[in-house]
Amino acid sequence: MGTLVINILGLSGHRRSGVIVRVSLPPICRRSLSPDLQGQSRVLQVGSVEELRACTLRLAVYSRDFSGLREAALGWLELPCEPVDWESEITNTYSKQLTATKGKLKKSSVGAPVTLGKVLILLQYQAAAQRIKVMVRKAENLTKLTRIPGAPHCVVIKLHQDGNVISSKETKGVSGPNPIWNAPFLFNLPPGDITQLPLTLEFVIMQQGRLYTRGSVLGRVLIGSNASEVGQGHWREMCSLQQTETTHWHTIQSEAV
Repeated sequence: MGTLVINILGLSGHRRSGVIVRVSLPPICRRSLSPDLQGQSRVLQVGSVEELRACTLRLAVYSRDFSGLREAALGWLELPCEPVDWESEITNTYSKQLTATKGKLKKSSVGAPVTLGKVLILLQYQAAAQRIKVMVRKAENLTKLTRIPGAPHCVVIKLHQDGNVISSKETKGVSGPNPIWNAPFLFNLPPGDITQLPLTLEFVIMQQGRLYTRGSVLGRVLIGSNASEVGQGHWREMCSLQQTETTHWHTIQSEAV
């Protein structure tokens, strides 16, 4: 009989207090064990190395409120055990990004990602005028954040330079899970080579209820130097195909993590 020792070294991008991590190792251990970030170590009985290689280590991260009675899911991740070298005594260390979850999960569940929706965005680099045409065309399968019937979705578009917002635009609100905006905007660019400037477009998708607050933010999409691989790819394509409109779907990312 062997053991697997799991040490949770830390969580970036969120306060440490009130955060717990549930650990499971199916099919050996389907029950979730729950260390918090102050008592990080967890030992699992795993049997043989062959049995361990057939498992997937699953971690689900939750935030607990001050009362300790309510939890909100921050995200989850999976680590297949098969490719890990279990024969040596070397400690294996991993740093992985959480897959975001939205809303609350049952305490017994590991958590599965909930799709927030996707947005179709058009970009065109107008080199002669030193500006970008941005069109938020439509969205599909947007998550509902409020119980208010018909609460519309809108998109706030911000142009960042080196982390600072230099321009901002906003679409009108459109109701329904599949809104169509077809809203074009022009963003003037600072002087310089667009491929060298630290620019990022941020699209904040919001659902407006009676109050326009941070809680009405569904998620965001980034396109540019600080974006994901997909967002960087769309930016590079826009820069290389001057005067040509390029359109791509972008998955909305949660703010939870």
